[in-house]
Amino acid sequence: MKSGKEIFKSYFDNENLLELLDYFYEIHKNAPINLTAIKDYDDFYIKHYLDSLYIFKIYNLNFQLLIDIGSGGGFPGIPIALLYPDRNIILVESIKKKADFLRVATKELGLKNVEVINDRCENMRNIYPDFITARGVATVDKLFKWTRNVSRETKCFLFYKGEKVDEEIKNVQKFINKNDMRVEYVRMEEPFKRTYTIIYRNDYSLCPRKTD
Repeated sequence: MKSGKEIFKSYFDNENLLELLDYFYEIHKNAPINLTAIKDYDDFYIKHYLDSLYIFKIYNLNFQLLIDIGSGGGFPGIPIALLYPDRNIILVESIKKKADFLRVATKELGLKNVEVINDRCENMRNIYPDFITARGVATVDKLFKWTRNVSRETKCFLFYKGEKVDEEIKNVQKFINKNDMRVEYVRMEEPFKRTYTIIYRNDYSLCPRKTD
């Protein structure tokens, strides 16, 4: 049976990325606060790292500035930042202890492309990302409400959801139609369960699935 790291490596065979993810795991282990119920090394690779990045193996999701809402322990924002060190990422976390951890982690990992903001997303002004992510934070309608001050230039939303996301989408279908957006689902069953929900504007090029 393959280990969690071996499974991850079958998707992302990048030694530098693996070294940094190993280091991030150690940073988590030594954190002064509890940030995740997942402690096992192999589970970390599957349920945090692969979960955060798998969708980027399926699609070329282009962005210049990404905001990750409710980053918590750094997922999916930090793995994305490690995968794309040339792209700018803002981690938004309202809880100070978690934001402090994110600042320490990004500094230790040498992530110069990452900024941490300790605030609620709905309080933010004058920041206009073209890409917004959120994992395990809130329902889709709340996420749209919370990000309305920063999403006027956002081309794509990536929400990490469960199998019942269809019900959430029904509640915002009028908003989606009004803003000329489309919805794409990517369902993962093994080695973890996830429904990646991509909501994107008609002028955003959702690049074809990779074949490598």
